[in-house]
Amino acid sequence: MSRGPPRNPSVNKKTTVVSTTTSTNAVASTTSNATTPRTTNPASSYKGASNWVGAATSNKSPIRLNHSLPSPSTSSSSSPSPTEGVKKGIPGCVGLTNLGNSCYMNCIIQCLAHAEPLTNYILGNDQRTNTLKGQGSFAKDLNKTNPLGSGGKVAEAYASLLSKIWSGQHACIKPLHFKFTIATFANQFNNTHQHDAQELAAFLIDGVHEDLNRIHSQNRKDRVGVGDGNSTSNSINSIHAMDDKSLALKTWQQHLTRNDSIIVDHFQGMLQTTLTCPQCNKISKKFDIFSSLLLTLIGPTDGRPIPIESCLEHFTRQEQLDDHNAWHCTNCKQRVRAIKQVQLWSVPDILIIHLKRFTFQSLSRKGGICQMKIENEVDFPVDHLDLQSHIIGPTDPNAPPAYKLFGVVEHTGQTADSGHYKTTVRNAKDHRFYKCNDSQIGGATDNFKGSEAYVLFYKRKKGLSRWAGLERIIQHGYHASNDQVDDDGFTMVVGKVKK
Repeated sequence: MSRGPPRNPSVNKKTTVVSTTTSTNAVASTTSNATTPRTTNPASSYKGASNWVGAATSNKSPIRLNHSLPSPSTSSSSSPSPTEGVKKGIPGCVGLTNLGNSCYMNCIIQCLAHAEPLTNYILGNDQRTNTLKGQGSFAKDLNKTNPLGSGGKVAEAYASLLSKIWSGQHACIKPLHFKFTIATFANQFNNTHQHDAQELAAFLIDGVHEDLNRIHSQNRKDRVGVGDGNSTSNSINSIHAMDDKSLALKTWQQHLTRNDSIIVDHFQGMLQTTLTCPQCNKISKKFDIFSSLLLTLIGPTDGRPIPIESCLEHFTRQEQLDDHNAWHCTNCKQRVRAIKQVQLWSVPDILIIHLKRFTFQSLSRKGGICQMKIENEVDFPVDHLDLQSHIIGPTDPNAPPAYKLFGVVEHTGQTADSGHYKTTVRNAKDHRFYKCNDSQIGGATDNFKGSEAYVLFYKRKKGLSRWAGLERIIQHGYHASNDQVDDDGFTMVVGKVKK
């Protein structure tokens, strides 16, 4: 869900201008060609580069998917000094060679490697029972017949790389096979240009989902055209009685008829969208599945860092649609500028937050497209992000919506597809923070530079709640009321706009 770029004059921006005659794809190529391939050590320009350790080692050791992470621990270990090097043999602390502007890919790999539900599942550790299962679930769920997948190749390539990362046998890995596999099924990455790290994350997560989709059907034609699994609400187009809880449950159940994977289990939540007609006060609602939150950065007038709490409040605020996005009110029988509000209904175990630092605007005088980067610092919590006040759906008391940070993708440069990416991750094994700058790995603190933070990775602090808590809800069920759902997937509710 994309909102317009912030217009607060206190927001700092960098601008890049390109010709209006250039297509979107060409814009990416033009800006990325200006980026020098980082085949040499990119850490040399960063403070403390001499303390990084990234000696290359052989990648010819056998691949064994039998390395597992420990069960979650409530204890926290202090992070090593930034001057403390990382040596070969520390599981999860592995450098990734830059293959030519592939820092965007390396950062996402480093963060997802510490997403415990997915890593434990692939490497064989059942986090809920703390027992080793070998490759049982991963091998059983591998779906090589899904027409929306890669025949299992993306998931297998990621699993192979993940095994090396957690083997404790490498200080640095050259992810050539993984990069080749990604480029094979996503042609936009089949080059040495810089790319948007967030786009790579979206492709990889969806690719792993489709390759591990537990829905095996002989006739999958009905799935083609459904989309990437991020929105299924429009499939509910019949008229039937339904309240908010029932509509949410129905949306998720329909989602599960076509999407059932480890990604659905732990990476997806649900949003509720409410539209209110300003003329007759008719209220309509629908639900959408999400795997990441896109938060607009709103600059404070006093120049201080932007609290992520303010971004969340802005995300869930009410706004009036413009004429181009007018909604057809079935009661008024006309298109109206409805009042729209998007709210969090449920949140997953792994919460990915994408900070909207890059926006596009047209230049009416000069002609062309202007890409601007918002450079303001963002203040985000490291050990406790509490979303309870932002969630309108039921929550699980055994797995409350409180999160701790385990990965930050940081960007320097003017555009998302140029500049340089690096990341800081909290190791899932020793709970320490490490700075990952391609092949270089070093100790880090939790004192992040908020002006470079681009993608945040959070995990639930206590327990796991499958299907963002809806597994428990499905077991108990809800009672329906007399609300109706229209052909656009919105539930019709009689109500008034609060003044």
